[in-house]
Amino acid sequence: MLLLLGIFITMLGPAIEATYPTQLFVQQGFLNSISGHVSDGRGAIPNLQVELLNDMDSVIQRTKTDSSGLFAFRRLSTGIFQVRVQTYGTSYIGQVKRVQLERTRAFEQVDFVLVSNQTSSISPTGGAVFVQEVPEQARREFDRGSDLLKNERRKEGLAALRKAVEMFPSYFAALELLGMEYVKQQEYEPAIDVLTKAVEVNRRAYQSLYGLSVAQQSLKQLPQAVESMRRAITLNPGSVNANLWMGMLLRQSAKLDEAETYLKQAVKLSESKSPDAHWQLALLFNDLKRYREAADELEVFLKVQPDSKDTELIKKLIQRLRQNASGGGTR
Repeated sequence: MLLLLGIFITMLGPAIEATYPTQLFVQQGFLNSISGHVSDGRGAIPNLQVELLNDMDSVIQRTKTDSSGLFAFRRLSTGIFQVRVQTYGTSYIGQVKRVQLERTRAFEQVDFVLVSNQTSSISPTGGAVFVQEVPEQARREFDRGSDLLKNERRKEGLAALRKAVEMFPSYFAALELLGMEYVKQQEYEPAIDVLTKAVEVNRRAYQSLYGLSVAQQSLKQLPQAVESMRRAITLNPGSVNANLWMGMLLRQSAKLDEAETYLKQAVKLSESKSPDAHWQLALLFNDLKRYREAADELEVFLKVQPDSKDTELIKKLIQRLRQNASGGGTR
């Protein structure tokens, strides 16, 4: 028995279906899309404006991240685009990423991990303060690098941060900011190196562990990504996003029973208001051939996100899942 859902998962692969549900319904060459997720390493960032620009730098679509930090642009042609996250009125630094949609690729996943321009030694999870005595010259370079990044002078900002680390190799704030900057620019190999050092300096660095897990997953280092996220959750067990990502990582690692525990925890922590958590549970139950439960989760997904543009397709998928649950599916 081969479900419609399974067909799309097989075609698109786990790294794609893990992030945004409507990607599973994209038809190649007919409905190109760009979708993704915006977070700050601690959780999703809702209600941020995301813009899609063409190769002439003209804005052609605008949307906002939903309560789970998700966004999507659909019905796109092939070509080169830019995705820009606007952060006016927040402490986050805006980002732009280039995306190319080719004739043989109908979708693209673009995730953003934003960095705040306000640095603090206080743990984002409300834990203990991390205190370091930093040489004054290194601190000046860190402050200069932070300001340059804030003003989108990335090359100079990164150079200043690297200089701060050269002056004081265990400079935690500089290591974390530099590593998260690498993550958001999808420079995952240097991100892993820098964030690993940050965690060695401060073992309770939740954001560094979260960013490290994202970078490791992006390079297909699933065992390492799971371990980093496990440590992050130990520091911040109440994070919806961390539990959600842990469930996704474990499902990709074929540890389905453990994945179910974390995904259900994400649903519980979000008070069933995270559509992505319900979608991930639906995928998991499909993997476990618990088709009735998969259909139930998709129905909750539609209740939480009633404005989904793929509502009718998802309804058909629910019907197909229920047919398979009753033994009426096709091979």
